[in-house]
This record gives sequence, structure tokens and C-alpha cells, in this order.
Amino acid sequence: MKRTLCLGLLIVALMGVAVLGTGPTPIGPVALTMSGTIALHNDIDIMKGAGVFRFDLDMVKALPYLAYTVTDPWMGEKLYGGVLLSDLLKYVGIPADAKRVVIIASDAKEFVIQIKDAFDYPILIAYSANDKAIKASSGGPLKLVFPYQIAGVEQLYAPEQWSWYVIGIRVEY
Repeated sequence: MKRTLCLGLLIVALMGVAVLGTGPTPIGPVALTMSGTIALHNDIDIMKGAGVFRFDLDMVKALPYLAYTVTDPWMGEKLYGGVLLSDLLKYVGIPADAKRVVIIASDAKEFVIQIKDAFDYPILIAYSANDKAIKASSGGPLKLVFPYQIAGVEQLYAPEQWSWYVIGIRVEY
């Protein structure tokens, strides 16, 4: 009985390791958690029993960087830099039939972006503004930025959808 219980616990532990995948784990405080239907995991959401990928800020900054100048509807013209939402989605691996992502802010507000738009437009998860880290008082450390310099984007995503203090991204069908 004791031996069977130990073997059962070992199998459960090994299954947990397999579910976590091979992704790196954050060393610093978690800045962003990606969840939903994703292939790469480095942690488990205990409440949902599903795999998630947690990034510290250095892990986000290790992804390809892009910067552009845009008129932020609340802060004026800024040079925002960060990682493309599409690059984050590619990194964690999303299914071909995923339809949308939900951006989650620290105040629990949620903003929907169509997967197609995430790949068609350079939508940023920004961590710098005018070459300086984005402070919490200005929407950081991570902020959702839409490329309003591209015609039609402002009609797709109104100024109210610029999300300050992004903490999560959930991939949905």
C-alpha cells in the first residue's frame, strides 16, 4: 500500500513536470502572465488547473524589441518601445484557430483584441516611453499601445482600450 502510494505520487509529480514544458522561469517578480490555449508553460494556475507562462520583466525584454512614435490619447506624442503582441503569442505558441486575446490590467479591466489584428498591426506591449521605463503612474511597467499612426486602427480600437499596467494576456477561441 505504502509503495503504491509513493509510486502514485511520483507519477503525479512527473506529469506535473511534463505539463510545465521547457520554458524558462522568472527570476524576478512576475510582470506578465499568459494563459488560455497556449503551448508553452512554465507554471500552473492552481485555481484553474491549467498551464500558464509567467514572465518577469527581463524575460519580456529578451524578446525582439520594436519602437515607434505614436500619439497616445492620454499622454500625447511618445516614442513607445516594447515587444509586439504577435511576438508574445508566437513565443508561447497559440493554436491556428484561436480567435482573440484578452488583455488584463491590474485593476481587472479586460480589453479584447482579435488575433488577426495582433498579427496584422504592430500592437505593442510597451515597457519604455521616450527611452525610459514606464512608471506605474504612467501606465507601466507594461502598457498596451495601439499603432494609431496606421490609418483605421483608431476605429478598431478606441482610446479607452489602451490598457495601463498590463498584467495578463489570455488566449481564447
